[in-house]
Formats: sequence, C-alpha cells, structure tokens
Amino acid sequence: MADPGADDPPIPQAMLDAAGVVGSWVHDHWAGSLALSVPLARLLGLDPAAAAAGMPLAAFLDRIHPEDRTRVESYLHAVGEAGGPLEAEFRTGAGGRRLLMRGRIERDAAGRVGQGRGIAVDLTETAGPHQSERIVNRMAEHAIALRNLSEALRRPALTARVEGLMLEIGFELARHLHDPASRPRH
Repeated sequence: MADPGADDPPIPQAMLDAAGVVGSWVHDHWAGSLALSVPLARLLGLDPAAAAAGMPLAAFLDRIHPEDRTRVESYLHAVGEAGGPLEAEFRTGAGGRRLLMRGRIERDAAGRVGQGRGIAVDLTETAGPHQSERIVNRMAEHAIALRNLSEALRRPALTARVEGLMLEIGFELARHLHDPASRPRH
C-alpha cells in the first residue's frame, strides 16, 4: 500500500503542528486495509512499519476506546459503502487522547467506492471552555447537511422535523454568544 499522502505537495510541518494534525491515513476499501503514517501509528501504539504497509481495519479499531469502537466501526462501514466525506471523532484505547479522522472516500469512474485518504487531528487540547461551543457548531453543520438531504428526498414532513432540530440547535448556539460590549476591542 502506498505511503499516506505521498503524492501530495509538502505542507510545512509547523502549519500541521499548529492545526493539531498528528498524521495521515489511506484506506483501501476492497482490501480492507488501512495504512497510517508513522506519527499516527505511534500515537495509537501500533507498529509503525506494519501500519505504514497497511493493516486490517480491525487492528485500528482495537486501538479505539471500547465505548467509541462500535459507533466508529459502524460509521466507517457506512461511509465506506457510500463514499464521500468522512469525519469520525473518538477516544484512543486508554481514553488519553481525543482524535478526529477527517478525509474522503473516493469513487472510481464506474461509481464504485475505492480508496479513501485523510488526516488525523488531535482534539485533546480543545477540551476546554469552548468545547461545548465547538460541538454545537458541528451539530449545526450536520443539521444543515441533513436539511439539504431531506429536501432532496422531497419529503416535507421529514424536512420540517429537521428544521425543528435546526431551530433547537440555533437556541443552543445563542447560549454561547457573548455580549459584544464585553469582547476586547482591537
């Protein structure tokens, strides 16, 4: 299996570090194998050489916290079948780190799901006072996507329910707004 990100132009390491990027991954759907960059493999406690060569998806899933494992496995299976964007957040096995895998599962010219690739971001340090706000913003992004999908199905009752959810998420977002007068001025 190819080295994750080998064909991509180089990005300065300082920029990747500042963004919390801890590695990259490549998933070969048909082979059922996942290749991880050396830093990501080390973070997960996997053999870097074996992970870079490609390992069974089950070996990766074994390094996910037991409470997150089934959810992530189901999600990866669903995205693997459908293709498209991928974003999975989970805790590592011992629960010491929170990681986000983000990327895309591509389709070939015939429309079959093929290879996926992406990055892993360490979210551990973001678990501070703004974590709730970050979560609600992610919920809003997903609700907007759900609304677009439900509208594409032409199911008005489903769209109305999603819009109700969007309204509730909007109220939650409003709770995180700060009084503009209390913000520091530049």
